[in-house]
Amino acid sequence: MIITAVILAVAAAFCLALGTHFQQYAVATMSPGVRRRTIWLTGLGLMGLVTVLNVVALGLGPVAIVQPIGAISLVFAALISRRFFGLRLGAPPLISIGLTLFSIFAFVATSARFSHDLVATSESITWLLAVLVALAVFGTLFAFSRAGHIRRIIMTGIVFGTVAAATHYLARTVVADGLPGFDPVGAQWWTVLAAVALASAVGFWLVQTAYACGPAETVLAGLTVVDPIVAVIIGAAFFGEYTGLTPAAIGVLLLAGAGGIGGVWMLSRFHPRALEARTTRPTPTSAPRPTPTRTDRADLTPITAATTETN
Repeated sequence: MIITAVILAVAAAFCLALGTHFQQYAVATMSPGVRRRTIWLTGLGLMGLVTVLNVVALGLGPVAIVQPIGAISLVFAALISRRFFGLRLGAPPLISIGLTLFSIFAFVATSARFSHDLVATSESITWLLAVLVALAVFGTLFAFSRAGHIRRIIMTGIVFGTVAAATHYLARTVVADGLPGFDPVGAQWWTVLAAVALASAVGFWLVQTAYACGPAETVLAGLTVVDPIVAVIIGAAFFGEYTGLTPAAIGVLLLAGAGGIGGVWMLSRFHPRALEARTTRPTPTSAPRPTPTRTDRADLTPITAATTETN
């Protein structure tokens, strides 16, 4: 079952890389309307396939092994960029991708040694529901904010990591006991399913805003780092999936998390599209700005270059 889960997770990683490129291209370029919509819908279909593959994989294997495999999508994304978009990644982006992959797999190898089958209680499910609803509300507000590219990716990773942990609970319940009924116990399962759908919609919206202000590889890197870390934390805190962690293991997990975040930051700074965006920003002129008069001072509103922000 675990081998099947790994194969499905790798397939999902490939679809994630391809779908991300389709959607990022549709959101960030000025293609004709019909073509742009077709490309975006194709990406949406691939994202739907990613969801199905991940749900099945999470039902067959532990979240600490299945979820971080998405980091392989970085390699697929780099190959797709080179083959179909003519994008050549230099040494800094390749080093950042390598650092991210190494860190996330170190995180997986360590956390998997201490993983156990989840134990869901009524109290833990109630807390999970509260977190999902809170993230859906906060994520909606966050989407309207002026937060930059990296902050949007981190917020999206938190949402999707919580969704992954909740999906693992939903899938494992179905695998073990079948589809729940509508009795009081089953009602909790269906409520979590509804909350997962709501939080997933908010996360999907957030990731679209991240596509609009940064490269696809950065989005993938951020999600594949933040997502599994949050999923492991939720699984440990709510379902007791990780017990007996030694101080050395905790140290490795912290270092791996820091290394992954550092790799994402490097990629966001040195990716060719990020460098191009910084070099094409208008440079400030030395001419003095006119002083607003009393009549037009109240009409001034701040203008930000949100589409070129990379951090």
